[in-house]
Amino acid sequence: MKRTRIQDALQAASETEAFISGPGCRTQTPAVFQQYFPETIALVVADEITFGIAGKEVYELLQRTGLKTLDPFIFPGQPVLHADYVHIERLRDFLKIHPHAIPIAVGSGTINDLVKRAAYEVNQRYMVLATAASVDGYSSFGAAISQGGFKKTLECPAPLVIVADTEILRDAPAEMTAAGYADLMSKIPAGADWIIADVVGVDPILPSIWDMVQTDLRTWVQAPEQLKAGDEQAFEFLFEGLTMSGFAMQACRKSRPASGADHLFSHIWEMQHHRDLNGEPVSHGFQVAIGTLASTALMEVIFAREMTQSDIKNVCTQWKSWKTRAAEIKQQFQGTPILDRVLEESKAKYLNRAELCERLQLLKTHWGDLREQVTTQIIPYHQLKQMLMTADCPVRPEQINLSREHVKQTYFLAQMIRNRYTILDLAYELNWLEKGVEEIMASEIYLR
Repeated sequence: MKRTRIQDALQAASETEAFISGPGCRTQTPAVFQQYFPETIALVVADEITFGIAGKEVYELLQRTGLKTLDPFIFPGQPVLHADYVHIERLRDFLKIHPHAIPIAVGSGTINDLVKRAAYEVNQRYMVLATAASVDGYSSFGAAISQGGFKKTLECPAPLVIVADTEILRDAPAEMTAAGYADLMSKIPAGADWIIADVVGVDPILPSIWDMVQTDLRTWVQAPEQLKAGDEQAFEFLFEGLTMSGFAMQACRKSRPASGADHLFSHIWEMQHHRDLNGEPVSHGFQVAIGTLASTALMEVIFAREMTQSDIKNVCTQWKSWKTRAAEIKQQFQGTPILDRVLEESKAKYLNRAELCERLQLLKTHWGDLREQVTTQIIPYHQLKQMLMTADCPVRPEQINLSREHVKQTYFLAQMIRNRYTILDLAYELNWLEKGVEEIMASEIYLR
């Protein structure tokens, strides 16, 4: 990997002090632990699967080195472990009983997020040994956790140390690597969402953070066929891209650099307890693959249109009051545990009529430039689809047990759940969301 870029990112990130990568580097875990966590007790945290992959070996290495250790904390391997807050509570309560224990998370996204938040709640730091290049969350600030049925990013610092043994990562199941590729590809439309938010003045782009993800992003994703074939360079590009995305989130303490409308689709499906045909949870990366295609399709459809003064006048005249908008949200989420949170998020970004008219005038002034920036940023839908297919990622909703009608409805639900400005909000404020989605659904190209 590019050591200079990783080192620069470490300096910007502020929370992670060491990133150790390479074949066989898991054997360095005892020395690294002793260096960064002196006079403490090591606690390996894994599930039954990741304990067999690397946790047992790391635990035995720690013991042979003579470091103080507790018996491993092992979550069940079946059913598939979810990043649910109840698991955090269980680990947190254990850590309270052992205040000098430092967790070593051995696993991928779920284990890392559970340990990250649990350690934070007892005012401890932790380290992680990654077992798959499937997510960008290893190095990110915050943990994506389901609490009360609502998927949200909870505050907590990134690991103090990341160990990424490429022997372990390359031996991970192929579908986990494909999921990581899909997650990395989502940074492309997420970047376009940030461009949109910047132009409307909601979320200005931070150049140094933008560069951490976007400068080399096309290089990181350029060769899905080589990644599928197990090419070492392609694999290193994948993990570097995911790691840099996490560092970017860590540096600005939010997920904007790596998450846009694409992830909102995934959040909806996770909150709906989406399962595949076998009743198993669909990976975050595979959900994001469909979300990436769905958001890219909407960008192409919306920016094929022209804004006119008549559009602005009509939209402002017909703009719904918050009371009416809240009633629509209640109709969609009534009876769910997340209704109050969705109302809160939507209220935070709601504009009154005067504010909307001002924003639409701004958009009209910059429409040509914005269209050029967005269309330059995104990968054209047909090319994006082919790249995902080559990496063995799903490209049709049916491949992850979703109907096209389900995806259609998700466009509207996803726009409601988060106070983060994306193409969904732009389309909604222009009163083009419904028309744009209908165009996508009628197309012989999109989501097919």
